[in-house]
Amino acid sequence: MGPHLKAFVAVFVISAMSLIFVRAGFASSIGRSRATHWAFVWLGMTSAAFILTNYWIFVAGSAALVFALSRAEPIKPAIYLLLMPVAPTLGESIPGIAGINKLIQINPQLVVLLFTLAPAMFAATRMKRLNKVGRNADLFFLLFLILQIALSIRAPSFTHMVRTAIEQFLLIAPIYYVFSRYPKSFGDFRILSAALVFPVIVLAATSIPEFLRNWHFYNSVSTNWFGQMPFGYSMREGYLRATASVFNPIVWGYVAMCAIGIGLAVLNDRLGKIYRLGAFVLLGAGLIVSLSRGPWIGAIATIMVYILLSPRMISRATQTGAAALAAFVISLATPFGRDIVDLLPFVGERADSTISYRQQLLEQAWVVMLENPIFGTGEFLEHSALQSMRQGQGIIDIVNSYLQVGLKSGFVGLTLFLAFFTCVISSLLKAHKNIKTLSPIIGNYCRAYLATLVGVLLTIFTTSSEGQIPYLYWSIGALGVALSRIVEHTVHQPTMPHPIETPLATTKAFEWK
Repeated sequence: MGPHLKAFVAVFVISAMSLIFVRAGFASSIGRSRATHWAFVWLGMTSAAFILTNYWIFVAGSAALVFALSRAEPIKPAIYLLLMPVAPTLGESIPGIAGINKLIQINPQLVVLLFTLAPAMFAATRMKRLNKVGRNADLFFLLFLILQIALSIRAPSFTHMVRTAIEQFLLIAPIYYVFSRYPKSFGDFRILSAALVFPVIVLAATSIPEFLRNWHFYNSVSTNWFGQMPFGYSMREGYLRATASVFNPIVWGYVAMCAIGIGLAVLNDRLGKIYRLGAFVLLGAGLIVSLSRGPWIGAIATIMVYILLSPRMISRATQTGAAALAAFVISLATPFGRDIVDLLPFVGERADSTISYRQQLLEQAWVVMLENPIFGTGEFLEHSALQSMRQGQGIIDIVNSYLQVGLKSGFVGLTLFLAFFTCVISSLLKAHKNIKTLSPIIGNYCRAYLATLVGVLLTIFTTSSEGQIPYLYWSIGALGVALSRIVEHTVHQPTMPHPIETPLATTKAFEWK
């Protein structure tokens, strides 16, 4: 049995076993039939990624698979969230015609988007805004999108400009437009939130043996598609940094962190205690084995904000602090635990080099931004200030998403980016204040999304927007807007049926076909 087949068997067996657990847990919140269907969708796409070793055959096969399997799901955007982390975001450009070298780049996430989010954009009744809540977020998002498309004019040729503009549009526009408008009730929103967490628990179960066996299971997928591994084995202090199915360790840590944050609502919504505890253990372990400090800090911030907004803040803070202290003391008794503590920034002794690099990057990038303050520059990597940041691998790693935005689109782009997320957080704060006594369930979702966004905004200060990172923060931001609108609609429609207490309020009973 070759390495690729061994990797496929390992992933399939681990995924199937973990899906039995996840399906049983989520059956009480989304329905057993829907949970079963999602499990089949996940296993089908995972199998396709390993079996279809030619990339373009995989694109065609996955498109057919998504089209066929998504027909049974009434809320099709949920399939996009479910399959967002199913494979790396690596892709290849469509070969050009009539003198054009290449067309747009296609990656697995875009394939899923075209068959789930794109059709939803044309559902007129779904895309009508529920109310005016979040209109400032809509405005800042639109202005940011227009700016990114307009800056494509910097491209060296007309075809390159058009290609870049289309790719910029497809990266974020369908995600925000659909997820901020599609959910019309809490039943819809509950399902979409569950679709964010469901697959990450499965991947967390995969990442643990990956870490223990020093074996990146999914690397053979990229090798078969593109002829070489786009990224090698990343080690830290002698330990393999798990990546699961995503782009690299820090992206996997970020994905796990987001799932933990949203899971504070999803996993506390009708799941049994054993399933809830098991899911959090898997997600926490998955986050740890990424050995990524940024997502660790983001997860801590997420939990702290969630606790601060909870109705029993003091008791929950005391319980969480006691549990954290106990875990810290126990970890010091094991070699792995001591190594983890040593990796913590400002606490351990082995984080100095990466912190120093990030500080220097911030200083040098600031110099470049001040020279191009309004709309940035497309050639910022060529600036002498950043050339000094070139590492041993021959790359300049912009490990800060805010610097990435500021360098490319100046202080105008950075202001719009920050203004959007500020508006979303403000809307969620207001929604939480208005709904927490009327419905503790929806109040918990408001807390979880708000806390997760805080964790996200902190984490992306330590990493560039690569892999699934931008897909997730635009999705969570859009869902935050949708949740604020649902709350506003509920609070001001007291005589109508209570959508936040009725699961699947606008969705017909799910049936497996």
